[in-house]
Amino acid sequence: MDNRATDLLFSRFLLSCLVRTRNEVLVADINAFYSSNAQRIAPGSDAPNISLTLPPPGFAVEPWLIDFLIGAADAAVVVLDDLNTLYHLLSFDGSKRAGNRISFLMALTSFLARTRPQTIISKVYARNRPIQNSRHGARSLDRLGDLGVAVEYEASELTFACKNGSGWRGDGTFSVRVNP
Repeated sequence: MDNRATDLLFSRFLLSCLVRTRNEVLVADINAFYSSNAQRIAPGSDAPNISLTLPPPGFAVEPWLIDFLIGAADAAVVVLDDLNTLYHLLSFDGSKRAGNRISFLMALTSFLARTRPQTIISKVYARNRPIQNSRHGARSLDRLGDLGVAVEYEASELTFACKNGSGWRGDGTFSVRVNP
């Protein structure tokens, strides 16, 4: 995502698609973005297939997230919102290993998505800089997953473009018209 407006429109688009699938969906709303804007994102929707999980106050990040992922075994889709917040929460203890910890988390989600019939979507704001500027060869958060898709909003359209991996055929882009 390039900004909050795009994130809001993408979230609304994603949730409306997921409601229609009728598959079980679990959302880990780490920064409480969905919950605080639920009526704007999905106004009046009755979505019994989508469960929103909020971490409790003062939660320990890694144990909570691992418990969430283990408990999500039956969900067809898991949404982690967002990796920027997770990275900062993992950095709060002063550890210089936040980059390693978030890389391990992404490797775990990749493993789970391959070994379960499951799609795991992680949202992140791309900043085009490494997660640890001092580490040689470090990757930015938006390059950690198996498939990276940039989402931009312009002229009432969300445009999706593959940045790493191959998500669909053709030139790796497609657009959908959305109502802001």
